[in-house]
Amino acid sequence: MKLKEALSLMKEQGLIDDGELYSYGQKASVLGGAAGAAVNAVLICVKDDVLRIFQAHLNNSWSNNFLTAKKEELSCVKVKNVFFGMQKKLCFTYAGANYKFIVPFGSKNLVAYFKELAK
Repeated sequence: MKLKEALSLMKEQGLIDDGELYSYGQKASVLGGAAGAAVNAVLICVKDDVLRIFQAHLNNSWSNNFLTAKKEELSCVKVKNVFFGMQKKLCFTYAGANYKFIVPFGSKNLVAYFKELAK
């Protein structure tokens, strides 16, 4: 599926709005490289201050919504530079569990959203 098709489908399913606050990324883990990216891929999207995280696939599709949380329910939110500033690590706590995700440098809108939550 092409990215434009994926964006249209996200909008149809009510995962994002016209602000297109989303990013593909990966769970932070010790498994790196192409294998780590394939196994740990996620789709992070926000609509109406509800954060949803899905397991992502390399063909721009997604499945298995493993986290849905309102922004008020997130705590200990941090944004860190990794890999010489080329990627960002988004960290937060929800329902007693710690979550860490790495998104590419181009995910400026989503990073700005998390930076606002970190204040």
